[in-house]
This record gives sequence, C-alpha cells and structure tokens, in this order.
Amino acid sequence: MLVLLVAVAVVAATRPSYQASQVASPLVGQRAPAVSGTSFDGTSVSLASYRGRYVYVNFFASWCPPCVAEEPNLVAFNFEQQRSPTGARVLGVVFNDSDAAARQFVTRWGAQWPTVPDNDGATANAYGVESPPMTFLVNPSGRIVGVWAGPAKVSQLDSMLAVARHHGG
Repeated sequence: MLVLLVAVAVVAATRPSYQASQVASPLVGQRAPAVSGTSFDGTSVSLASYRGRYVYVNFFASWCPPCVAEEPNLVAFNFEQQRSPTGARVLGVVFNDSDAAARQFVTRWGAQWPTVPDNDGATANAYGVESPPMTFLVNPSGRIVGVWAGPAKVSQLDSMLAVARHHGG
C-alpha cells in the first residue's frame, strides 16, 4: 500500500501543471484582428465596441481539458473586473467546437461575458490560434499587448493586466 501511495505522489508531483505561459506572437504591438458576431445570448458583439478598455479575447472549446481548468478562473476574474468601472472585459471565441456544446459549456460554468462562435475558423486563423485555450490581452487602443497559451489562473490574469497598465500598453 505504501508503494502505491508513493507512486501516486510521484505521478502527481511530476505531472505538468495547468498554467498559462506567455508566448511570442507577431501580433504583439499590432492592432487586434476583428472579432464580431452574435453572442450566445443573442446580442451583437464586436471587439471594436470595447475600445477604451482592456479586453481579454479568450479562445476555448468544451472538449479541451485545460479549458475546463481555466473556466472557473475566468469566471472569478470576470466577476471581480465587473465590479470596477475601469475593469477589463472578457470576450470568448469558440474554437473548433459545435455551438451547442460550447453554449452548454458556457452555461454550465456561468460565464457572464459575450461568447461568439467561429464556425469557419477565420477568427482563430487571424489570431494564429492552433489549440485552446489561448488568451490575448488587447489594450484600450485596440492593440495586442500579450498572448498566453494554456489555462490562466486569476493571479496570472491580474498580473498580466497590472503589467500592461503599468507599461501603458
């Protein structure tokens, strides 16, 4: 029994953690590609309508285990940001998933931000997304100031935003 417990502990300790990593992207410093569509709640949404505030554009899929790990963090982050008049916003983009499955995923987690389908993959292609989750921080002037791959934790989202604000990005 002790051997089994030690084996489980070793596997748990050496398993890669679910955490976002900043990645290099030619889009950093460039104007963010357009994101627009009809959100799952039926409203028309565009990234351009958020001009003047920071926005996290988050690509996700219901079938993605790291996305499942990330979603409660995004929900908590979004809740805190909504309480501030200058808070950042989140805009979800469905990556290679059915609208029905993605809608169920968003509903299950209680996500309170607009989510748009990307049925033809054009938005993901414009951002260079190959797999989810991938998150882009867009500054108030509409430029990408950071790109992260993997599931972000609340502390990472807060830190990314603080750094961007500090550097005027």
